[in-house]
Amino acid sequence: MARKLKRILLLEDVESNANLIRFALEEIADFEVTHARDAADAIESFKAAAFDLCLFDHLMPGMTGLDAMLAIRDTPSGRDVPVVFLTARSDICNWKKLKASGAQAVIAKPFDIMLLGSMLLDVFHACDGCETRGGVENVSTPSWAEAPSRSALARRMIRESQRV
Repeated sequence: MARKLKRILLLEDVESNANLIRFALEEIADFEVTHARDAADAIESFKAAAFDLCLFDHLMPGMTGLDAMLAIRDTPSGRDVPVVFLTARSDICNWKKLKASGAQAVIAKPFDIMLLGSMLLDVFHACDGCETRGGVENVSTPSWAEAPSRSALARRMIRESQRV
């Protein structure tokens, strides 16, 4: 039986961004979202409850989202949870570093908030049954998750909308 994406842990230090992301994921995509304002809060929230996916801002004061992911990966329940990063640093080196560290996907800011839920579903289903350390390269990875190209994301979303 396939797992379902329902509970998301959101790590975002900018309150206005967090509110917008929560609205999109809860009201539009019908997910349950727990918001953590810093990496330490995210780690504690993860230890206290079960999540299907983590959506982390990368750069923030103090501990980064990457630090939080590495701490979560060291917990028994954190080994199999996909982690997706949101970042304004859309350079290839940063993306490769995040993916090599165990992130399943990286989404560049700014992104289309209305498509965020579907992007997370794509990553979640691509990761279903795959090894979380090292990303989803060995499965059918959405094109937007491979490189920081907003045009690739736009092309993919247009193809998806034409299929419906």
